[in-house]
Amino acid sequence: MKPEKHAKQLSRFLKYILGIAPDEFGLYLDSDGWCKIKTVLQVLSEEDGWKHVRIGNIREIFILINDHGLEQNDNLIRAYDRSQLPGTENPKKFPKILFTHVRRRAYSHVHKKGVSPIGGNENVIMTSDEKLALKIGKRLDNEPVKLTVNIDKLIDRTGTILQYGEKIFITPFIPSECFHGPPLPDERKNEFKGKKTSKTEKSSVEPHEKFGSFFPNLEEDISKKELRKKKAKKDISWKKERRNKRRR
Repeated sequence: MKPEKHAKQLSRFLKYILGIAPDEFGLYLDSDGWCKIKTVLQVLSEEDGWKHVRIGNIREIFILINDHGLEQNDNLIRAYDRSQLPGTENPKKFPKILFTHVRRRAYSHVHKKGVSPIGGNENVIMTSDEKLALKIGKRLDNEPVKLTVNIDKLIDRTGTILQYGEKIFITPFIPSECFHGPPLPDERKNEFKGKKTSKTEKSSVEPHEKFGSFFPNLEEDISKKELRKKKAKKDISWKKERRNKRRR
């Protein structure tokens, strides 16, 4: 494909992402419609037919195409026509649960302190679509940790949840009591130890307690052995005396 044709097709797709349906791709644009080029490249890498796109391909749009419909400012990009962009609004109906992801190395902190926006964003992004939530999470971490957000609790605690388009919900903060995720590594160890202890306790039960078998008392056995030894010594001394008398 010629560079000009490829640049035209890419510009059309970017205008759709940045000017019509960013929420479809898990994007929440700032109030002026800007998005980081790095994030746009991550979105393109998730889409069939666009995984090959690099920063150089985006630069070619501004060089080769006159009517590209895009605007660039340093590391940011946006669509000229933003009239069809979704706005943030109070949802008429909430889903029961939403999903978000956090970096794995930050999970222990998040587990205690709650989820705050990162990367210069003002809001935490959530979605009811698990697959889309994972895509968004993988833009932060190759193995992000999934959190399931309880909407009723979140509304009671913060009262601030807005919807952006059809798929994105935003909130400035998610308190720790409003979501659940996998156990922390320490909790897993304690859980494992608990299971191991219970098995040990079971195995520590004596067989005769389980099945009614009889086991002799060791102390009694020892005392009987000592008595036998003493008796044997007496027998030996008696025999020696008898031999001595015969010799005389």
